Amino acid sequence: MLAGAGVAAVFVSNNQAGSTTLVVIGGLFLLMAVSGRTIESVRIGDWEFTMAELRRQAAEQARSGLTDQAQATLSVLKKLNPQSDRDPEVHAVEMSVFENRVLEAVEAACSEGEHVEHHPNADLGEPLAVLVAQPGGARIGVFAAYALDSSGHIQATASDSFVRRAKEVDCLAYLFINGTLHQEDLERLAEGIQRDGGQLVGIETWASTAQSAPLRPAIDRLLTRVRGSQDESVTIPRQ
Repeated sequence: MLAGAGVAAVFVSNNQAGSTTLVVIGGLFLLMAVSGRTIESVRIGDWEFTMAELRRQAAEQARSGLTDQAQATLSVLKKLNPQSDRDPEVHAVEMSVFENRVLEAVEAACSEGEHVEHHPNADLGEPLAVLVAQPGGARIGVFAAYALDSSGHIQATASDSFVRRAKEVDCLAYLFINGTLHQEDLERLAEGIQRDGGQLVGIETWASTAQSAPLRPAIDRLLTRVRGSQDESVTIPRQ
């Protein structure tokens, strides 16, 4: 099914290259099924189809906010080359897609009178977006939580820097959307922020970085804590 609608959405175009790509994709899947080989590239006339081109295209789609197309391109890449799971460049694109999903979910969680501040160039410890909630304009910073590599871990020094920066940001509370970060690393971040910065922290764990889940329930739980007792400790869903 991978060579169906998802791939068509990525590669259908008005030029010959787009149409040729669909034919090539179908042929590559058939060749892999028969031979069990991983395909690196194929040339048809003057046009070459490579795994590097798929990576480049997925990255560009993710940067442009074409999240579904980027996800479809990554799916094709992984089907053609299963070893791409260990490729740092592929991991970086996956995390860009994850950030896009988080931003989409934050926007979808907005209630009437609320708005979202996007921070596209957020640095370590700065939220990806801030939801300004009503009533009262409570500022909820939202992080897309992931490791920079496939290990699932972040270094202790990076965690400390994250906590120091987070406590300086103008937010009453933070919501972490966990994608790939290991439990102990996430706990260290959440506990450090609550201890050193005083902001409350909520955690929402997604089953997949490729698919979003509604955030409003998690936001409302965090707002209840902000507006009520601030003595509650953070509860981190087990992965």
